[in-house]
Amino acid sequence: MSATPGADVGAIEAVIFDYGGVISVRLLGDLSHFESAMGYPRGSVTELMFGPSASADGDVAHDFHRLETGHLSLGDYLTGLERRAPEVLGRPLDFEAYRAFTAASAIAVHWPVVHRVRRLRDDGMRLALLTNNVREFGGAWRATFPVDELFATVVDSSEVGMRKPDPAIYEHTCTLLEVEPSAAVFLDDLPENVAAAAALGLETVQFGVDPVASLAQLDAILERRGVRLR
Repeated sequence: MSATPGADVGAIEAVIFDYGGVISVRLLGDLSHFESAMGYPRGSVTELMFGPSASADGDVAHDFHRLETGHLSLGDYLTGLERRAPEVLGRPLDFEAYRAFTAASAIAVHWPVVHRVRRLRDDGMRLALLTNNVREFGGAWRATFPVDELFATVVDSSEVGMRKPDPAIYEHTCTLLEVEPSAAVFLDDLPENVAAAAALGLETVQFGVDPVASLAQLDAILERRGVRLR
């Protein structure tokens, strides 16, 4: 967990939250248990799920990235997993076991974060939810907490066709919030997403395993940047 200060110019006007790893516990955070249970080489399932493959136009892309930007359906993504599995895993993917493992990975919400979001909203802070997500999962993750009640601005990568850490998605979010990047704080659990936001001038908190400690980092930034907390 870390906080990266930006330019101390004026008060913070907006806070931008990631979903997976911030509002919720990161889904499928550790695939090594599945790999061990199935006898797959360590790291191979992660490579299979998130590794590079050739896109239709010949450019190297990640199928998961294309899934998260809405350019690949979930069905086609799963077909690609099955097709590439023998090369990556050394044998076919046991699809039934894979489905059972992913289905058992229930979403757990960091309720202290949700309560903090509510307090910020009640204090008049502009808020946005910025998530890399899958179109077909929209109903499931939105059902885990009162998204629309708490966030007037929701930026879902699968709906806007771009994903973190692309600088354009942060700029798009700040435009919707009508704030300059230097007047916003961004919370995310992935270092590359945090680094990209910081490079644009946003204050950042890299969210760790202890949500209360990470929220303390947010509060410290807000206080330093002229926001009176209650």
